[in-house]
Amino acid sequence: MSTTQKSRLNNQGFTLIELLTVIAIIGILSAMGMVSLSGARDKAYDAQIKSDIANLRTSLAMCFDTNNGSYAVCTIPNNFAVPSCSKSYGSSYNLNVANDTYAIWAVLCSQSGINAFCADSSGFVGIIPTTNLADGASKCK
Repeated sequence: MSTTQKSRLNNQGFTLIELLTVIAIIGILSAMGMVSLSGARDKAYDAQIKSDIANLRTSLAMCFDTNNGSYAVCTIPNNFAVPSCSKSYGSSYNLNVANDTYAIWAVLCSQSGINAFCADSSGFVGIIPTTNLADGASKCK
C-alpha cells in the first residue's frame, strides 16, 4: 500500500468541531420542538376537559330523570379528575347544584386560569371568564 493510500485511510471520520456543530443543531431543534409541544399538550388537556363536561352533562340528565326532576342529589362520579395542568386551578370539576338548575365548569389549561369551560342546565355550553363564576352559581354567566 502506498503512503497516499495510508494517509487517506487515517483521515476518514469526523472532526470534533463537526460533531459539536451537529450536536448543537440537534439541541436547538429539540428545544424548539419541546416549546411547540407544550402548547399542543395544553390543547389536548382542554379537549379532555370539554369531553368530560359533555359526559357529566349526560350523567346529570340521567340523575335528573331518576330523581323526579331534581338535581339536588346529583354529584360528579369519582372517576372524573381534571387533567394535571388544571390542578393548579382546582383539583376537580366544579359543580354547583340548585334544585332544578346546575352549573359545571373547569378552568382551561391553555388559558392560564383566565377562562373556564362551563355548561349549565339552561343548555349553555361554552367558554367564559373565570371572573363570571361566583361561588354557588348554578348558571354560567
